[in-house]
Amino acid sequence: MVNEIINKLQEYFHDKNIVVAFSGGLDSTVLLEIARKTSQSVLPVIVKSSLVPAKDTQYAIGYLTSRRIKYRIISVNPLKHPKITENSPDRCYYCKTLIIQSIIKEVQSHNYDIIVEGSNETDLSDYRPGLKAVKELGIKSPYLELNITKEEIKQIASKMELEIVKKPASTCLATRIPYGQQISETTLEKIEQAEIIIREIFGVTTLRLRAHENIARIEVPISEMGIFLEEEKREMLVMKLRRLGFHYITIDLEGYRQGSMNIPLPQDVIDSE
Repeated sequence: MVNEIINKLQEYFHDKNIVVAFSGGLDSTVLLEIARKTSQSVLPVIVKSSLVPAKDTQYAIGYLTSRRIKYRIISVNPLKHPKITENSPDRCYYCKTLIIQSIIKEVQSHNYDIIVEGSNETDLSDYRPGLKAVKELGIKSPYLELNITKEEIKQIASKMELEIVKKPASTCLATRIPYGQQISETTLEKIEQAEIIIREIFGVTTLRLRAHENIARIEVPISEMGIFLEEEKREMLVMKLRRLGFHYITIDLEGYRQGSMNIPLPQDVIDSE
């Protein structure tokens, strides 16, 4: 089954000049590595943004550099755009539009056939307004076109012995902020620093800190919640997060789950996408 999926992707990329929107995550890494085997040429493009954790950008650059893969990196500033900073439920649509337009502008002089990105079939189970921008701007989504799920992508990565399969998934920092709460550089930095602190103290890998104004709501797998009750570590965490400006530090009893910020959205908003 995995070999069949790999063959389909290889056929998709065969003899084409490909630009890959590359984040260094599982989905884009698998696209990149399969495209490298069958395409005429492959150019990964990294987008550097205040909404992307610095460690993720550094990882993506390090991955390509260590393999001597030529790439381009572009910087975008989504915080200059009111439609993004006001953080409405369709924020991701405007942000994705900005990113894609920036990639298209960057590679317009490059000889390419298609630009591809890593949205997959499993993403459709969540609220993803950014997919509208992907379609509108003519970006290709091979996994969606071939009905490939996240689990199948993991199987491909394991089959290809890619180290990325062991790396915890990461997301845009804006997903830590409730809709309607203004996005600012200060809030983003506070969230990023808080997650670094939590990882350093507790050693957790799967983690989201949702910042509800001055309340920190920490999501980790339920199996790891117990370690947050170790008195010395707990007190250290509270002290350091209060120094960042959080007045209240909480653990979400439902644990980590994708898209938890979408829970309050009315069904008609979700259906509109």
